[in-house]
Amino acid sequence: MPLRAMVLEEDRATKFLVTERLAEEGYETVLCPDISAVLDAVERNNVQICVVGARYRGVDGYDIVRQLRHKSGAGLILLGNSEDEIDAVLALEMGADDYMVKPVRPRELCARVRAVVRRIAAAAPDADGTRPMPSPSLRRVGNVEICGVRRSVRIGGQPIELTTFEFDVLMVLVAHTNAILSRDQIIKSVRGDQWSISDRSVDGIISRLRRKLFAGDEGNRRIKTVHGRGYMLLEAQMLDEV
Repeated sequence: MPLRAMVLEEDRATKFLVTERLAEEGYETVLCPDISAVLDAVERNNVQICVVGARYRGVDGYDIVRQLRHKSGAGLILLGNSEDEIDAVLALEMGADDYMVKPVRPRELCARVRAVVRRIAAAAPDADGTRPMPSPSLRRVGNVEICGVRRSVRIGGQPIELTTFEFDVLMVLVAHTNAILSRDQIIKSVRGDQWSISDRSVDGIISRLRRKLFAGDEGNRRIKTVHGRGYMLLEAQMLDEV
């Protein structure tokens, strides 16, 4: 079976470099000019590895990774523009198998591709034959269960309806539990073309998350306001220490 890869990267120099090095590793590059047909192209061509840029044809790379991870068995490496730890953690929670910061180092890329493909080959499929969810993609805070790949939230097994913005803010908080995040950090870390929001709007979203996810006054304790600095989502064991 031929080795096949897909490179979804807007920067031509980076795309050329990645494609060239993957070719040296024995990979044939599958082209997909229509972003809406990416999943179909991956499945139809039996693509083993996808290298996804932070943006491709106007679409957020994190969303591409999430959609592919939810329905495809291909390995996923996201090429980010930032060394911020939040970006790397969010990439993994959205379903990426690995995260690299540009500019790409060719030898490191090839080593990471080999590692991802080995891990996928060694992983046993779920009962329905699909690829298992990566461990970082399912998080629990108390009895709140959050899946970044499926963009779902459950409490005691019951689904909780969140808006797009509410879920995105929750994902940023979950990526760094027990750490203070400023409003500016939250705004910059949230993904999506339509994100345009003020500090006051962040406060409103935090208030709604407290109300939807926790009972009574527990929301104020779990999503703590740190005056003059921002917010922090606390694990249960930290409640009496902060």
